[in-house]
Amino acid sequence: MTRHVFGSIEIRTAERRVWVGGQQALLGARAFDLLLALVERRERVVCKDELLAIAWPGIVVEESNLSVQIATLRKALGTGSITTVPGVGYRFTPTESAIPEALPTLGDGQSVHPAAEPPSLAVLPFANLSGDPAQDYFVDGVVDDLTDALSRVRRFFVIARSSSFTFKGRAVDVPTVGRELGVRYVVEGSFRQMGERIRIGVQLVETAAGRQLWSQRFEGRREEIFELQDRIVDQVVAAVEPSLVRAELERGRQRPTESLAAYELCLRALPAVMLSNDPTSIGQALSLLRRAIALDPGYTLAKALLAWAHGMAWSNRWMSHRDAMAALPLAQEAQAEHRDNPVTLAHAGHAISMISRRHEQSLRALDLALQLNPNSVMVQYCAGWVRTYVGDADLAVGHFERAQLLNPIDPDIGYALAGLAFAHLVGGRDDAALAAARRAMLEIPAFVPAKLALVHALVRTGRLEDARPLVVELMQKMPRLTISRYAATQLFQHDGYVQRCSEDLRALGVPE
Repeated sequence: MTRHVFGSIEIRTAERRVWVGGQQALLGARAFDLLLALVERRERVVCKDELLAIAWPGIVVEESNLSVQIATLRKALGTGSITTVPGVGYRFTPTESAIPEALPTLGDGQSVHPAAEPPSLAVLPFANLSGDPAQDYFVDGVVDDLTDALSRVRRFFVIARSSSFTFKGRAVDVPTVGRELGVRYVVEGSFRQMGERIRIGVQLVETAAGRQLWSQRFEGRREEIFELQDRIVDQVVAAVEPSLVRAELERGRQRPTESLAAYELCLRALPAVMLSNDPTSIGQALSLLRRAIALDPGYTLAKALLAWAHGMAWSNRWMSHRDAMAALPLAQEAQAEHRDNPVTLAHAGHAISMISRRHEQSLRALDLALQLNPNSVMVQYCAGWVRTYVGDADLAVGHFERAQLLNPIDPDIGYALAGLAFAHLVGGRDDAALAAARRAMLEIPAFVPAKLALVHALVRTGRLEDARPLVVELMQKMPRLTISRYAATQLFQHDGYVQRCSEDLRALGVPE
């Protein structure tokens, strides 16, 4: 069965989506897993241990994590939708207005619903047939742009690039990809360069049966890459759902830059900016982005990325605040001249928060980015961090969990988990913060914010001895760390929270 319908509640299991009263509910991956478990076992009470094993397989987490997710479900579905049986567990109990509806069925007994399902789609890495591995970054950039353009079509559910790229270099069949990513369609392709001419082959495949629905070959000169991308997006959309309103695509029609060289420099800088693992990689990214802006002074995405890289270097204490502030005008220019590019707005907005703490200005940029493309993982990440800074813990958790839903097997999930940990800390959910921080550290042990989140969570849950070695590591990375300097550089808006962070460090012997 691919759907469960209870009055105004519709659960689409294949799409991993929930609709309440005709509106999509914002649920993270854990909340959805718990809801599905409760629905499938609705004839009985489901004990807490069973639910914990379903939602956190192989991971030991505190029971408070379960309580947080149940609260999220009740908020989305209604307070009476899930009943607590004290000392035992929970049971799915939709209200009388949510009695299961009798739906018409197909010949095989599968339920049918009058509402059309939004197409779910992933753009897989294209094969580089040029014989030159140095072209990989350009081929991957083409795929990034196609993913971004398709995600702007609001009736599409497009899996994020970093989940799709886990299949790069792997020999897997399309049905397997569909199951692992939870999508109905995949776009596959190949790229070949012959001198200055390029050839891009693209095909659209239905994942369930591995059936090819459409294929096309696109040829042109390398400098015509943006026009070729537009043509590919148009034809993919037409092949998936001819009735889509094309106006949704027009927002993305403006060229990011007229300089192909600047575009290529930006593509080369992206991995270093995203990983931010060490000052050397950030330094390389800064150099590439400065060269891109020198070639095209109006390249707003490059400006936003350069400002964001300064903010990341500052947050990792690899750059002085004074040097980071020098990039603030770039972020403000990118926000003012964003050209309806949600990723530009997201990076610019987050940079403004990190560098200057002008959170309200940042939120204006991020709110517009969310309107332009709520399916962008980067927009959701940045919105989650800034909402955490201003103390909107519940909204921040929603953004991070939405990002995980869009990016179910993200190899860089640790960055979202670190943000989720801080959101729970701000919201006073220390056990949930500890679980998220521990997972973040497993994914990205070198990421300073993840280590800080774990330190705070350990102290607040009474595990000071576990926190002490981490503080030693932090002070080795930041030899000038003091409580006063740490408090002065915090991005969080609420004095009470900053004071609590200072108390955590004081308890671990960090000097004043």
